Amino acid sequence: MAESHKQKGMNNEIIGFIASFFVLICFVFDEEIKIRVFDCIGAGLFVIYGILIHSYANIFMNGALVIIQCYKLRKLCKR
Repeated sequence: MAESHKQKGMNNEIIGFIASFFVLICFVFDEEIKIRVFDCIGAGLFVIYGILIHSYANIFMNGALVIIQCYKLRKLCKR
């Protein structure tokens, strides 16, 4: 049973690392749309990670970032 709990924690960490990768890769791009898309994906994954580890500050901040990025992407696509 302890092994199952340990595996669950490792899966949570994998989601956190994938989210970190998406946020980090944003800094490679020059195009604003690509930056916002990858950051939005990363922030969305961080929301999931926050839910899994019960980190309400993480959920709130990254949830707000997803909303902001979606709003900005919508404005960019209307141009």
